[in-house]
Amino acid sequence: MFRSHLPEGKGMLFVFEKADILSFWMKNTLIPLSIAFFDENQELLNIEDMVPVQKGKLLSSFKSKAPARYALEVPQGWFKKHKIVPGMKFSFLDQPKSVE
Repeated sequence: MFRSHLPEGKGMLFVFEKADILSFWMKNTLIPLSIAFFDENQELLNIEDMVPVQKGKLLSSFKSKAPARYALEVPQGWFKKHKIVPGMKFSFLDQPKSVE
């Protein structure tokens, strides 16, 4: 939130304890992003392009098409540029450990 740019090759990985339908929105987000949703086997389910909310407009939500455990936000168009499409499998290295 409140970022004016996101460098190429950078993003945010969200890791959830269990798979569920995930929903994201662009509140206080100033730059266009793409979000990819991955299931618990780290298979890419769907990619959504998200644009900043214009003043006076309602927030839109962007959802996983099936239960997902991971969501990755990157600069808009990054997945397309790298020919990443639903159905591909990924390995997320250096996942953060849960805090007890």
